[in-house]
Amino acid sequence: MSTGGAAIRGSRVGAGPMGEQDRGFKAERITVSYYCSAGHEYSPQYAANVDAAEIPELLDCPSCGLPAGQDKANPPVIAKHEPYKTHLAYVKERRTEAEAKELLEEAVAAVRERRVRLAEEAKIAAKEAAKVATKKAKDAAKAIAKPIAKAAAKVPAKVPAKTPAKAAAKSVKPTKKK
Repeated sequence: MSTGGAAIRGSRVGAGPMGEQDRGFKAERITVSYYCSAGHEYSPQYAANVDAAEIPELLDCPSCGLPAGQDKANPPVIAKHEPYKTHLAYVKERRTEAEAKELLEEAVAAVRERRVRLAEEAKIAAKEAAKVATKKAKDAAKAIAKPIAKAAAKVPAKVPAKTPAKAAAKSVKPTKKK
């Protein structure tokens, strides 16, 4: 590592003096305080040229998540805190028992209809596959039978086939006993 000799430790190239006057212009700001019902205070800053109508009336408190307003004496309060509901609870709020039974019957009927249709399509496909397999087997049998028939036609019919046992019996001469 080379040191330039005149370098100041902890500085970088292009670093200037540490002062606000050299860092640029700082925009004017306004601070608005928000208060939640848990007693927290949150004070974000906004640009001074922002219209007052654009500054929100309520914010969520970053500490507890409750709504926070600008009035310290009367912070906003959640009217009712509803517990977590399941999907089934929301469905039960929207539909009566009769509607639920009707929807269930429609869904079951649709599933049954689809199963019957798919079973019929599977039977048709199996029959078609069996026809194709039978045709392929017949074609393969014909392809094998033709060369065998040609080879059988070339063999002469009058020549008796010799077996190894008969050939061996003819080659051995009987011996006479004295």
